[in-house]
Amino acid sequence: MASLGELLCAHTEELVERWYRRWLEEGPARPDLTEAVLKDHLAVQLRALGEAMASGELSVESAGALWKEPGRLAPEDRVRDDVPIEELVREYAFVVEEIRSWLAERGETVPFDEYSLFSVAIFELTAESARRYATYQAERVSRERSLYLAGLAHQLRTPISVLQLYVQRAERGLDLNEPATLSRLRRTVRRMVRLVDAVLRLERFRPEELPVQPEELSPAQVVDQLVADYEHDAHRKGLRLDVSGNRSLRMEADPDLLADALGNLIENAIKYTEHGFVRVWLEEEERQLVFAVEDSGPGMSPERRDSLFQPVQPGKPGGVGLGLTIARRAALAQGGKLVVESEEGRGTTFRLCLPWKVEARAPVAEVKEA
Repeated sequence: MASLGELLCAHTEELVERWYRRWLEEGPARPDLTEAVLKDHLAVQLRALGEAMASGELSVESAGALWKEPGRLAPEDRVRDDVPIEELVREYAFVVEEIRSWLAERGETVPFDEYSLFSVAIFELTAESARRYATYQAERVSRERSLYLAGLAHQLRTPISVLQLYVQRAERGLDLNEPATLSRLRRTVRRMVRLVDAVLRLERFRPEELPVQPEELSPAQVVDQLVADYEHDAHRKGLRLDVSGNRSLRMEADPDLLADALGNLIENAIKYTEHGFVRVWLEEEERQLVFAVEDSGPGMSPERRDSLFQPVQPGKPGGVGLGLTIARRAALAQGGKLVVESEEGRGTTFRLCLPWKVEARAPVAEVKEA
């Protein structure tokens, strides 16, 4: 009579396939996960467990150490695949249940102490997977938070530097009460307030929960105001900043969210363009109004473009920055979208597409009270 360890080694692939069918029948939490992702390291784990049991090297005390060997666990991959930790735990529960059923169907009788040892080893496998999953997830969140804060600090640096310059001029007794000076100070303060407000909205709400308070406005005037705020930055780099569009257009949109989105697109275009132009214009379509921001910058590779709106993955290229995160969420919140067209060496065009009449949405607290 074969031992449980020997059975696990001899029938690894059959057991993994049986487990996979069970997983499909139960209805996965993430139906879009591929077979390869789901099976993960299960074959490696069952074979390692079977070999350790068959050799007599496994004990209740050493079961935990079995899963610390390199290559036997990869819960970090599950984090990257966005598999919920609850799903991870459920998968290993299925392993125990399916092997018990498989043994019964085959009429295999294994000693109680062997099955108990097997159960302890799977429990240790689940515990180690959950521990490493949680650790990796926490480390990833910490790294992403650091990148996020660095991006925020970078965007605040320019307006703060401008304010610092004028404070120094005031300390030297220079007159700041000039129209041009006051105008730039007002623009700088507006940019800081707009950024801080946008970050607060980013922190407090998911896109589908963002309060939306549309009002009738002139999109051309919104563009003019934002371009005026960033005109100095463009001229300082020698860039031509062009604006065009039908000035008689009217729409209903949230002015703050519109400024969040469009302001960040203009700022990014200026930031990444060293020579040439940044162009902002309006495109009229039947169901939507499109705010286009085009630049003559370096452009993007297809890989970079395709990964642009994916969440930041530490250690990997791509991932959306803070400014584009704000812009995309502001677009989604208003029932619109943000799309990009770009080629290496031929510049980039972002299109902010919004309905002519944006639907209002009350803050989450008000919705719950209602």
